[in-house]
Amino acid sequence: MRWLDDLWAERLLVARDRKADLSVGILLWPTFPMMSLTGIVEPLRHAADFADNSRPLHCRWSIMGAPGHAAVASCGIRIHADAPYINPTDFDYVVVIGGLLPHLRAAPSKHRDYLRVAASAGVPVIGVCTGAFILAQEGLLAGRRACVHPFHAEDFRIAFPRLAFSTRDDFLIENGRITVPGGVSILSLMTELIRTHCGPDRAAKAVHQLSLSEQKHMSAFDHGRATTFRRTEDSRIQRAVVLIESRKGRDVSPEQVASLVGLSPRQFARLFQDNIGMTPKRFIVETRLRYGRFLVENSTLPMTAIAFEIGFSDSAHFATAFRKKYGKPPRSFR
Repeated sequence: MRWLDDLWAERLLVARDRKADLSVGILLWPTFPMMSLTGIVEPLRHAADFADNSRPLHCRWSIMGAPGHAAVASCGIRIHADAPYINPTDFDYVVVIGGLLPHLRAAPSKHRDYLRVAASAGVPVIGVCTGAFILAQEGLLAGRRACVHPFHAEDFRIAFPRLAFSTRDDFLIENGRITVPGGVSILSLMTELIRTHCGPDRAAKAVHQLSLSEQKHMSAFDHGRATTFRRTEDSRIQRAVVLIESRKGRDVSPEQVASLVGLSPRQFARLFQDNIGMTPKRFIVETRLRYGRFLVENSTLPMTAIAFEIGFSDSAHFATAFRKKYGKPPRSFR
């Protein structure tokens, strides 16, 4: 049966030598978040091979650095480079995963040199987490918006006052630069890149492998993702926003919230308008609609059930308010 072994070995050799559909080079900054690294590698691993195998066939990835180089994650785990600085044109993307802000200047200078070379060669560069800060420091975000985590929004604004940024997107792709705030958002980005380069079947496999077991209701984590993030200096208004969003805008009125934060309805309305830019009543409605849109896009609930879930009397009233907010009927977002 040796001839079968030889045939299989030849097949593996051909598979290993073929060009991957998606190839990613990774640069790790000191104190990088481990979740961002696994959020890149795990979708690639699942999309790269069939069944429960992990051969790098359709997708490949390399963590680059000088010989013996290792980066220590924010959790203390040490990750060694598994490849030298490869010609960036061999990759479809070069990813930089930033670390804690005080450590952004602690990376090897060759990392920054490599980033500039990759960008000059026209290779799309991805900044993950505080990687957006690194791209901005290197002048690689000029004329582009950055996607920044709300936790780092003020730091980014102070450090780069002339750069536009968003805290409301999972990721932004703009003219050869991609920024993603990390966390679960990296999974959204990797799914999109796998779908683009490897096809919907590979993307579907990655999503399936990384998803929870089937359940009728969304998890508490999914519900949490449906909320937004509003930051204000007035702690009373901040508490009001958290209260409204924790209830998804349901079973709550401006008068109730005002009482709970220790303000008269008139004071509350004025301060809320000054800090948030809209009336409390409008914010409650928009919170309900934002949750409704999340359910439309991320669940299989019928429109009537979604309408009831977010506090509308029927699907017609929900559709009218939804169209007024988003310019399209709910079904167009499903």
